[in-house]
Amino acid sequence: MKELDFRKWLNETGVSKKMQSDFVSRLKRLETKLEIFDIDEEYKSDKCQKLLKYLSEGCKNSPYPKNLNLQGTSNQYTVLKYAVKKYISFLESN
Repeated sequence: MKELDFRKWLNETGVSKKMQSDFVSRLKRLETKLEIFDIDEEYKSDKCQKLLKYLSEGCKNSPYPKNLNLQGTSNQYTVLKYAVKKYISFLESN
């Protein structure tokens, strides 16, 4: 992930420091838990469509080496998906 550039872009688009940290933390969590080496590679592969589909389906039938085991509500999937979409917007703005 291009963390510093992403944070700079978020800052320029008016996103608070707290939300910047939340977005970065969520993306790092996905990279670690799913053993995605780099979300940038996911973007190059299919613009993160496989990842978004996986999150939309409640993280069932993982196409990744590991499954994302979330405890709690489906809201967790929504906030992760939103972070991915925000990162996609960042990549597409460059």
